[in-house]
Amino acid sequence: MDDWSLRDDVGILVVLGMTLGAAQSVDGTAPSLAILVVGAGIAGLWIGKFFLEGYTDAITD
Repeated sequence: MDDWSLRDDVGILVVLGMTLGAAQSVDGTAPSLAILVVGAGIAGLWIGKFFLEGYTDAITD
């Protein structure tokens, strides 16, 4: 978990910002929700990667 940096924070904000921008540009509720779910999934995977790395580091130490 020590490897988390400002670059990661900015990266997640960029992904979420692009996702929100794309969701606003499409017409209709269903495509907007699909885009938001994909963006949230990407951000969740990014965050989960660091939790899992911290967990494996704690187990191996």
